[in-house]
Amino acid sequence: MNTLLAMHSFCKVMEYSSFAQAARDLNLSSAQVSKHISALEDHLKVRLLNRTTRRVTATEAGQDYYLKCQQILNDIEVLEASVGQHSSQVQGILKVAAPMDFAVMYLMDPIARFQQLYPQVRIELHLSDERISLIDRGMDVAIRIGELADSSLIAKRLAETRPSYYASPSYLRQHGTPTTLEEMASHQVMHYLLSSDDKPMLRGPGEERVRPLHPWHLACNNGRALCEAAALGVGIISKPNFLAAPYLRDGRLVELLPQLRRPALGIYALYLHRALVPGKVTQFVEFLAEHFRDGGSWNRVQNSARD
Repeated sequence: MNTLLAMHSFCKVMEYSSFAQAARDLNLSSAQVSKHISALEDHLKVRLLNRTTRRVTATEAGQDYYLKCQQILNDIEVLEASVGQHSSQVQGILKVAAPMDFAVMYLMDPIARFQQLYPQVRIELHLSDERISLIDRGMDVAIRIGELADSSLIAKRLAETRPSYYASPSYLRQHGTPTTLEEMASHQVMHYLLSSDDKPMLRGPGEERVRPLHPWHLACNNGRALCEAAALGVGIISKPNFLAAPYLRDGRLVELLPQLRRPALGIYALYLHRALVPGKVTQFVEFLAEHFRDGGSWNRVQNSARD
């Protein structure tokens, strides 16, 4: 049995929950992938996968084995990279997780230019407004916005963004412009479903918190959709300024209570703490740091709109 190939096959099936997709990725047949995993289960004397005609799921033993396999395969990749470190080429598949709106608006340009500089790098981009675990999902780099909790990761600060309140000129003409958090509490406030609060909460720069007087007018799990709704006059939103910048630039949104802007949130590139970090990871993170060296163009847009 080719143990490494069997481990690769197993990990690919886990990632895709599909023998067929794993086979295409490995340039093998589904039968070959199935044979490798069956040999692995026979060797380990434990079932790793539950197979039905519709889906593939991991057993408890399979889930534990998958996490360990990922670490072993990553270590082998790092070892191979270190042996070939005298080569000037940065190459391989780079898996990147990022918030959906930030990636669409601000990451595609540096990614395109990075791949022009390093054509041997294939970038696999995973977009989600929910945080993706680097270890569980086998990611190389994750872009995170806000407080960092996992000290086992290396963090490179790229830029910053500030949450603030926004509404359209048409909404303000119809409902009036609030001048305090208390006045804003009587307005139509929209709610971001992935926030830590189960209901809308108005926050000041310190510990001030005011609950809106009415239930949320519109709730959504995507920030850009809420910006669009606000631009159409649906209500007031609280979003980071990187999201609001295009709407501020063309006048579809205006900032409310700029004197009560909340503290800046860091935007970071995270990667695993390893003895040897692959060149594709370090080069990509440094490239992003250089791209965002001005701290974020959205901050200039917000300040100019206020002036």
